[in-house]
Amino acid sequence: MSSAFRVFVVDDDAFVLDVIRDILAPDYAVETFDSVKACEQRLVVEQPDMFLLDVRMPDKDGYAFCREIKDTAGLRQIPVTFVSSQDTIDARLMGYDAGGEDFIVKPFEAEEVRRKVQVARQIVQDKRTLLQQLADSELLSSLVMANMDEYAILVRFIRELISWENEQEIAAGLLEMMQRYRLNGVVQTRISRRTLTQSAQGTNIPLETSIMNHVRGLERIFEFRNRSVHNYERLTMMVSNMPLDDPDYCGRLRDHLCIAAESAEARLRALETDEASQRSQAGIRGVLERVRAMTEALGQAHLRDRAASSDLFVRMEQDLAKAFVHLGLSEDQERHLGDLVHGFMKELVDLLDQGEQTHESMQELGKLLGQLT
Repeated sequence: MSSAFRVFVVDDDAFVLDVIRDILAPDYAVETFDSVKACEQRLVVEQPDMFLLDVRMPDKDGYAFCREIKDTAGLRQIPVTFVSSQDTIDARLMGYDAGGEDFIVKPFEAEEVRRKVQVARQIVQDKRTLLQQLADSELLSSLVMANMDEYAILVRFIRELISWENEQEIAAGLLEMMQRYRLNGVVQTRISRRTLTQSAQGTNIPLETSIMNHVRGLERIFEFRNRSVHNYERLTMMVSNMPLDDPDYCGRLRDHLCIAAESAEARLRALETDEASQRSQAGIRGVLERVRAMTEALGQAHLRDRAASSDLFVRMEQDLAKAFVHLGLSEDQERHLGDLVHGFMKELVDLLDQGEQTHESMQELGKLLGQLT
């Protein structure tokens, strides 16, 4: 792994700094600081690819430092992971509000720290790709146009919703609609045992995922502070900056968001049903193909058995004629025995003829199965 990925670790506990350095140093370029001030001085000449921030420090806590990072143009794209001894939803929400991307709870395991840094590295790569895509898309130009009519935004979303063929497109469509309303938020979809958490920051960011996993179990529609959450079986949508200072506009937005979320839920349900139907059809086609193959195999076995039976009849007649010479039977005895044998052979031929009819029926069945598959 390249050492170019640089991690700044800020913690007032020297032991924690030493432990994290030992964990990451083999694979990453690690710099440690015992205070926010020391880190800020280093930022004047060098910027990291990731911050690991202790939450509680004497000069300035990690949340405040994170807010400063996210308010600085040259730093705001750098992912921040908090290190805290508190594993509560309030602590995670504070980290989310400050702009953090992930959360590590003390005491931590070495493998967890390595995994979190690897996730942050992937987030950096995803953000760079996303920014390039945004720069090449029509979204940037549309966002600087005059404000679109509120209802037109909703109508456009619903009109385009029917053409989206997977949960990624639906989540992206909801986020774009929120952007047009000047809102920020997170969307989580859940279909066919797949869970996707999407925001403008990227896909499946751990802190966002943990928050969405928590709020999805709450009421259908609820609000806390300036957040609004819409919960459905296959969809959870959380808006982080409802304009509470404009009650009329805020009320209209609630209605628009409710309609959009319910429409997206219906589309996700349709996609899930379609996927289940496709799986069922694939299973039926597989069974039909196996039945057709078995039918062909039985038909070929019947042809082999009929040929073998005909050959057996011929040999039996020949052997019987030779046996009459040596048995010393009278003509009447030979004729009687011959008639008896020919009678049995006739019954066997009749049975084979019935088998031929069965074979023809099986051939016809095989053709029909071939058409189905």
